[in-house]
Amino acid sequence: MVTNGLVLVVCVDRDNDVGEVLGVETPIVGADRVREVALKFALNRPEDSDANALFASLQTCEELKRSGRRAEVALIAGLREEGVKADIKIGKELDKVIEMLKPSEAILVSDGPTDEQVLPILQSKLKVISVRRVIVQQSRGIEESFILLLRYMKMLVEDERYRKYSLGVPGSFVMLYALLSALVPQFVWPALLFTIGFVLFLKGFALDVKVKELYFTSPVELVANGLAAVILVVITIYGVSYVTTLPGVRGFEAFGYFLLVTIGGQMFLLDLVVISLALPFAGRIIDRLVTYKPVNISDVTMLAFILVSRQALLELGRVLIGGGDVVLLFEWILVAILVLAAQLAVINLIRGKH
Repeated sequence: MVTNGLVLVVCVDRDNDVGEVLGVETPIVGADRVREVALKFALNRPEDSDANALFASLQTCEELKRSGRRAEVALIAGLREEGVKADIKIGKELDKVIEMLKPSEAILVSDGPTDEQVLPILQSKLKVISVRRVIVQQSRGIEESFILLLRYMKMLVEDERYRKYSLGVPGSFVMLYALLSALVPQFVWPALLFTIGFVLFLKGFALDVKVKELYFTSPVELVANGLAAVILVVITIYGVSYVTTLPGVRGFEAFGYFLLVTIGGQMFLLDLVVISLALPFAGRIIDRLVTYKPVNISDVTMLAFILVSRQALLELGRVLIGGGDVVLLFEWILVAILVLAAQLAVINLIRGKH
């Protein structure tokens, strides 16, 4: 990179408050333009700390010039929702400023830790010699603190970025509590705690993002997985409730009774277990068929193996409760293994031909 010893003072507005309030496009380069924008923004939003950061960047630039250094100031901005898209925009604007001024070093001026998150972007393009964080001095009086607290509370209620968490999430749990109190008053708190835990589980492992991706790419598979999860939860609750009513039953015997709980007629709980295990593979196969994609042979293999294993599970349950035939159990296990081995042999044969 060709350099001329110029120090670039970069003021970062990651959520683009300045651009949205004034309707200006960034980047804004040069002390005169930045000073004009800073004055207009301060007149419109005197309480916003971004105004202080703008004036601090101008002050830093003037101090460098007085010390004999060549310096210039620029304002770059992201997007209101911040995040990755905002950082990409900041990187592009920084490239424009670097191409225009050809600086050799940079100083970052920010009004908080969110703006400082772009420091790695700046360091990847220029040598950063300093970071100046502007902290607005506040009066320590009780009245001023109370006003500041009210301002932040108003932000939680009115700002779209925060109100879905400050109002939406608590409101949904209040509504859920009222609904559960009317439907199942004896299980209100367990159900509410389960719901809270489920939501935390989804957000913690980013399952909501994965579900959204699956919805757009494989909707049939999503429905099959969701139905399988619901069936597993229902049969677990139903089976455990039944087994706990049996006196003196525990361990493997309890598992045997769990498998052999009758749902109606000749249908056992293990049939629903088999269905819930087979649904994800069946959903994936159907989804690929309706979208004209090649079906994975491994999915067909696992689906067939699960369906054939149904009789082995039935005999296992009977053996565990003391009423089955061990030889018959091993025969069905052998059948399931042979079916799996035959399918694997066919798969290897097909792959060998290709």
